[in-house]
Amino acid sequence: MKNKIFIGDNLDILNSSVFSQYNNSIKVIYIDPPYNTKTKKTYNDNNADWLYNIKKRLEASRNCLKEDGVIFISIDDNEYAYLKVACDCIFGKENFLGTFITNQAMRSNTKFINTVHEYILCFAKNHKKIKFKKIPRIDIPEQGNFIQELTAFTLNNFKKYGQKYANLQLNAKIKEVSKHENMNWIKNYNNVDEFGKIYFAKDLSTPSNPRKVTIDKIKLYLEPLKTRGWVSDKKFIELFEDNRLVFKANRPYCKHYLDEAVDNIYSRLNFYSRNGSNDLNKLGLRDLFDTPKPVELIKFLLLFTANDNDTILDFYAGSGTTAQAVYEINKEHNLNLKYILIQDKEPINPKSKSYIACKKLDIKPFVSDIMLHRINTYLKLNNKTIDYERNDFNE
Repeated sequence: MKNKIFIGDNLDILNSSVFSQYNNSIKVIYIDPPYNTKTKKTYNDNNADWLYNIKKRLEASRNCLKEDGVIFISIDDNEYAYLKVACDCIFGKENFLGTFITNQAMRSNTKFINTVHEYILCFAKNHKKIKFKKIPRIDIPEQGNFIQELTAFTLNNFKKYGQKYANLQLNAKIKEVSKHENMNWIKNYNNVDEFGKIYFAKDLSTPSNPRKVTIDKIKLYLEPLKTRGWVSDKKFIELFEDNRLVFKANRPYCKHYLDEAVDNIYSRLNFYSRNGSNDLNKLGLRDLFDTPKPVELIKFLLLFTANDNDTILDFYAGSGTTAQAVYEINKEHNLNLKYILIQDKEPINPKSKSYIACKKLDIKPFVSDIMLHRINTYLKLNNKTIDYERNDFNE
């Protein structure tokens, strides 16, 4: 399947006979709908029938999801409560997977409470079918930087002063850092191997009957444990051949490296939800859209939900952030995700910075034209040909 872009009203498109081919085929839906904040920036964010309109679109989109599919919906305090209840009705309360909290910049003109967060609701089509992947800790923003710094610090000590000194310095660092919130897990990664890599010595006993191990091929001979068994001979041989077998007090352990550490997804995400302007700036598209979501946020959501060859739907495509996220994930993780975007030919507010930016870049002042220009610019800068099929919807 090619990537698809539909230009037109999203409700009409979702309910069309043309779009019915995607029923039960979408793995992940991400949408960033208007928040109904009664403001008018790039587009009109004031809709008296907001709840009715969003419900109709969510009902239509549910048909697209696979049984193991999920939907993410960005929102703020203004309509969060109503959106949650609407989703409970449409997807079922039992399929509510949780609410993520993202950061938001402080607003100096607030009257009462300075709100510094937004939300992303997550619902499944069928929670019994959901199998979320664990996230590499190195991809968790608040942990990834530390992992990289600790790895570099330890390797530097290893090269200069040797394994023993590097291990001592590593443990001193870990003792300090493990006191911090969400970092207690680091205490397990307190070893440095013969190459200067940090690892956790993972136990190789299993809850099974005690047994003796005799593997002449790798000269491994173990007496039975009192109450537990050992992993299989095949596993021992694999670990030995991968140089992951290590001994402490004559007992074998598996090297589990720090850069391979994983965890379940956190509900609090360390992303600024409206920081996507930086992504546009990097493409030379400054001021083209005033509230784009950051590419890294969408990538993060897709990494623990989507698998190779899955299709991602965004029916409030805006500036096209989801498309760029799919391109970058495919490149970085050697995947073949596809996207379907839907965006109406909504006019840009003539008084906005986006309107001025459109004039400078010779773009027609419509959100759909901004989206197409952004995607085309990204493809051009990355030496890629146009790889999507455009559909102007007239049904």
